[in-house]
Amino acid sequence: MTVFYRILIHMKSDPWLEKWMDLLREKSAGGILLELGCGSGWDTAELVSAGVNVIAADIARNKLPECAQAAPGAGILQLNLADPLPFSNHSMAVIIASLSLHYFSWENTMLIEAELRRCIQSGGILLARFNSTHDFHHGAASTEEIEPGFYQVGARAKRFFDKGSVKKFLHSWEIQFLEENVIQRYRNPKHVWEAMAVSN
Repeated sequence: MTVFYRILIHMKSDPWLEKWMDLLREKSAGGILLELGCGSGWDTAELVSAGVNVIAADIARNKLPECAQAAPGAGILQLNLADPLPFSNHSMAVIIASLSLHYFSWENTMLIEAELRRCIQSGGILLARFNSTHDFHHGAASTEEIEPGFYQVGARAKRFFDKGSVKKFLHSWEIQFLEENVIQRYRNPKHVWEAMAVSN
């Protein structure tokens, strides 16, 4: 199966960006949308097809060629969210972080939030999805707790958010949308929190 058809299947199984696309185009017009955790480019391809100027970033270097193939025209960047972001202050119109903010201690999670605020323009938007504490198929039932909400799940550590911890993460933003959903992107259903917030 080609990368194109894999992307098409995933877009149909998890069409979460559809309701946001008009807003994303409007807010990023003439500017840059930064996508954190692009993976193989499932969402990147949809954004580029909609005419959005995207920088797609991921820590997994092996995924970036797939993203580049799926979304020609996107800027592709390898980065680690545990490090400061390599962008100037207030340089991004929109930041998307779909299921990419859950691998860190709470202290480091909040340092990442501060970096997102540093990079976003005034009035820019953050569109994010977070692992839910109800995401039992993907590790929320783990008994190996590292710190509250943060668990060892196999070889990786993962954070799971309830509504309160999402709001705590977004304490410096104006939250305009916050909803818990079940998505079908993976083999098993996945529970996520979806949030859209505006930079003050």
